[in-house]
Amino acid sequence: MDNMTRIERFSKKLHLLLSCLLVVIPLYYVLYWALINHLPDKLITVNIPSTPLIPYELPVKLQVLGFLASLLPLSALIYGLVNLRKLFAFYGKGILFSFMHVSILRSISKALVLWVLLSVLYESAKSVLFSVGAPPGSRVVEVTFGTAEIMTLLVGGIALVIAWVMDEGRILTEERELTI
Repeated sequence: MDNMTRIERFSKKLHLLLSCLLVVIPLYYVLYWALINHLPDKLITVNIPSTPLIPYELPVKLQVLGFLASLLPLSALIYGLVNLRKLFAFYGKGILFSFMHVSILRSISKALVLWVLLSVLYESAKSVLFSVGAPPGSRVVEVTFGTAEIMTLLVGGIALVIAWVMDEGRILTEERELTI
């Protein structure tokens, strides 16, 4: 089996995985906010001291607001996954280099940057929602920007540079093909 056949096969498997993720991830967000009052504290208070983040049940209104806030990073994530899926669809058909590849990589890069920014906003909104019922002086607004966000921005920047290099290579190849 040659490399191209392996690339096509593996790309088709990744395409299928990404298709599944496009269903599972939104479902996870819906279930998380629908069942927030019934989840163990460990699932809600990840990387936070043992003090309960929600000492009371979250009212339905706040659950809906939380879900709506979660749509911000979710939309960027879905946008990125859809573009990754498109990229692997091309690879699955044996199409490796085209202007569409460059465009898709740029879109993936933008999705990563957007996902980081919207995730910071979402986590901040979530901290407010979880502490809105606390007495005055105990309410929290948490804005976090850490290593994971920096790494995601770095990967987004790398994807943008790769798209740029691929576009230059595509232009040089087209010019060479047109030269007699």
